[in-house]
Amino acid sequence: MRIEMQGMEALMQNILNLPLEEAEENKALNAAAKIVKEEVIKEAPEDDGTLKKNIKAKRAKDGEAKVHTGAAYHSHIIEGGRSAGSKYALKNGKRQLVTWGAMAPNPFFTRGFEKSKSNAVNAMAEEIKKAKKL
Repeated sequence: MRIEMQGMEALMQNILNLPLEEAEENKALNAAAKIVKEEVIKEAPEDDGTLKKNIKAKRAKDGEAKVHTGAAYHSHIIEGGRSAGSKYALKNGKRQLVTWGAMAPNPFFTRGFEKSKSNAVNAMAEEIKKAKKL
């Protein structure tokens, strides 16, 4: 049996056609998630370390592995940017105007994913080849 990978869709189609056990599939997904996570960490901007420390790969379950920013709740602002604005908020029982400045987007997560996509596909293919002894 020969597997030829052209991209993510071809890989997914080939995976669906193979008789894979769930453990084998999860191992392949975990290998890919690890590669994506490492590249996203490389692309993350320098800060006090909070962002890079909180980029995590969640172990594969039900055919899905996730790479996320965990407790770095500000990551979506860095990724997508924000416009300037203001809002009235209660502070110490008084209504005060809170303002914030604009921030240009820095799509570090997107860059990391795009840079790692082919390596992640290759890692999945290698894990499947090992599992199926191809």
